[in-house]
Order: sequence, then C-alpha cells, then structure tokens
Amino acid sequence: MEIRDFRLEDKETYMKMATDFYSGDATLFDVDTKKFEDTFELAIKGSELMRALMMTEEGKPIGYGLLAFYWSCEGGGYTVQAEELYFLPENRGKGFGHRFFEWLFAEYPQAKRFRLEVCPHNPKAKKLYSSLGFQDLDYGQMIIDK
Repeated sequence: MEIRDFRLEDKETYMKMATDFYSGDATLFDVDTKKFEDTFELAIKGSELMRALMMTEEGKPIGYGLLAFYWSCEGGGYTVQAEELYFLPENRGKGFGHRFFEWLFAEYPQAKRFRLEVCPHNPKAKKLYSSLGFQDLDYGQMIIDK
C-alpha cells in the first residue's frame, strides 16, 4: 500500500469516498459536500493543522485519511488525530487499516498522543483500534458549529 498526500487529480475520488464515509456507520452526522470541497482545497494548499492522504494499491485508490494536529496538555504535547479513515468496501478486512497505523506511528514519532473517534455502531473499526492499543475515553464530547 502506498500512502501519499492528496493531488489535484484526487478530487473526484475523494469526494465520492467522503460522501460514502458520511453516509455509513462511521459517523453520526451528514455533512454538506461543500465541506468536502473546502477540506480538499486546504489539503492541496497545505496546512500545519491538517493533512489529507490517499491510499493506493498498485496505483489504484483504495481509501483516504484525514489527520488533524494540535497540542494536548493532557497528552503532554503534540497530538495527531485520525480525523477520518476510509477504505472502499472491497478493501476492508485486508489489513490496510493496520498498515495505515503502522505508517502513521512511524511518520510522527514526535507525537505524544494519537487520537481518534469511533462510533458505537461501528464495531469492526473499534476492534481494529483496540487491537492497536487505543483505549476508550470516558469523556462525552460536546460541539457547537458556527
């Protein structure tokens, strides 16, 4: 599996995958596709706050990941959050998730904490994350969108 930053030619593929991601078991909310476009544009421009990755196998897209970066006092420093991780249905259960996290941990050795969210109705993802050492937090999350 190759993991690389988004390229201009990835837009249509990303848009389709993100639409599928937000209509499946991985999320609680639908998201306006304008937000996908904004995310793609920021990824192409570059940002110290996020990174967008395309995963390919033999040159064909198999999934994507979005990362967010921030400081966590509680975690003791630099935090990498796997904001979104998506694989096309035909590429699930083939070990690509494990390989993604192996790459992630090696790519960011300076990180003090890795964080992600998992929906309660996505047990396969939770099983993967638990097998990698991620632990449940007993925090409730709250948001306000503007």
